[in-house]
Amino acid sequence: MVKLLMKRRLIAVFVITILNIASGSGYGADLRSLIEFKENGAIDWTAGVVEAKGTGVPATYTYDGKPQTHRQQTIDEATSKAHHNLLETIVNLRINSDSRVIDIVEAYPSIMAQLRGMVQKAPEIEKLRQYQYDGTVEVWSQMKLNGGFFQLILPPEIRHIESIKQVLTRNKSAKMQNRSRSSQIFSGMIVDARGIQAVPVLAPRILDENLEEVYGPTYVSREFAVQHGVTCYATDIWKAKFDQRVVGNPLIVKALKVLWPGRCEFIISNSDADKLKSASEHLKFLKECKVIIVLDPM
Repeated sequence: MVKLLMKRRLIAVFVITILNIASGSGYGADLRSLIEFKENGAIDWTAGVVEAKGTGVPATYTYDGKPQTHRQQTIDEATSKAHHNLLETIVNLRINSDSRVIDIVEAYPSIMAQLRGMVQKAPEIEKLRQYQYDGTVEVWSQMKLNGGFFQLILPPEIRHIESIKQVLTRNKSAKMQNRSRSSQIFSGMIVDARGIQAVPVLAPRILDENLEEVYGPTYVSREFAVQHGVTCYATDIWKAKFDQRVVGNPLIVKALKVLWPGRCEFIISNSDADKLKSASEHLKFLKECKVIIVLDPM
């Protein structure tokens, strides 16, 4: 029962707060959020936000109405715990099929030090602070993933791309040159990955049936990935069609399956992959991370 109440409360917290940070991704975030709940916090994969709570308990029992000389100390304790839980949630984020954030920070202590500094600066969501009748204080801290965090954590193979250049093998080059310029031009891509037990990660890959990459580190330019994330996740495909990230004429493809055990490398049909490869203009939206992946609610 306690866990159920906690989960309901986390849902309520996110309903309130995501309205305030939804525009933080830069492309707009009017999608139905994909939220992953953790023991002391939650990850909103749609808005790119992590939140965690901390609780401070006074040294002596006191009613809320009574003067409390050590209230600030209790608040500081709650804030410290919120930051600790926020860091714990963040280091367990999945980067791709092979690694989590913790794998990086364990290998590079300097990155861990920078990450700790970011978490210590994570602001409190002041309107969510709660005082209990016995003097206990609960606070919530929040950290956006875009910007400095992505710069630290995104795989190094995601590099800055100076110009739009199609990545092709030599035997495909002539075939691509002969394709009709009347091919339909798309403004972005939506991958319908519902019903295949996929999980969200920071840097997913989309492959064709031959396991050749059609979207991922090869195609993404780092400045866009840092600012907006490699992809955006949603649970409502209808809303995804009208999101600013892909608005216009998005290519909608169905993910046939995911590769196990990572479950974050999405296989699409060769015919859908060919639509993506049909015009060099599509490389521009790939470079700019204009991709949404629709998953089942978690």
